[in-house]
Amino acid sequence: MGKLKNSPWMKLLLVVAFFAAIFFALRFFNVDFSKMTVESFKEKIDSFGIWGSVIYIVLYVLRPLILFPAAVFSASAGVIWGLKGLLYLLVGANLSAIAEFIIARYFAREAVEKLIKGKFNSIDRAVERNGFVTVLLIRLIPNVAWDIQNLALGLTKVKFRDYVLATLIGILPGSFALVYFGSSFISVITNPKHFWKIVVAFVIFGAVYYLQQFLRKKQNQEPITPAR
Repeated sequence: MGKLKNSPWMKLLLVVAFFAAIFFALRFFNVDFSKMTVESFKEKIDSFGIWGSVIYIVLYVLRPLILFPAAVFSASAGVIWGLKGLLYLLVGANLSAIAEFIIARYFAREAVEKLIKGKFNSIDRAVERNGFVTVLLIRLIPNVAWDIQNLALGLTKVKFRDYVLATLIGILPGSFALVYFGSSFISVITNPKHFWKIVVAFVIFGAVYYLQQFLRKKQNQEPITPAR
């Protein structure tokens, strides 16, 4: 059950359900997008200038306070800015990861330990031996929620530099998949002929999923060796 809950397919299902609800709500209230193009939508968003992206990044960092799903927020960047939204997503996600890491390491250690209840104790020694690779694998093949990862890693001995770099690289595949799905969603809602983009989005999610499965098998077959 845990693996299914944290699989890319469940994240995709959550995103699809969220945007489907928006779609049907708009139809219910007779909001018609048939005359809107992707270009006009992006022009409207761009009219907010830099403040639109700044607000998004700030909200991403504050997202854990309102318990808003990270997957939905990530896909929203694609809806708003298209593939350019990947940049804003990466900035917001990494700042969020850094903030939670620092909170766990320096300000709320006891509270975080109580929250995660030893979920990451088993990898603490691996982090001490090879922090970058361990964090990278955790990001590439997540077994627990994003916020729990950040808080738990703050309790380990991983170097801050390794944590930040491994996080940036490790979240790229999943982030791209979510942003592309969001971007394809707005294309389809304004022009149904672009449905093929949704199909491509599912293919990308499938590729990310099988990459995670491949890495998980490799990880089980070849344990991380101590750094010399």
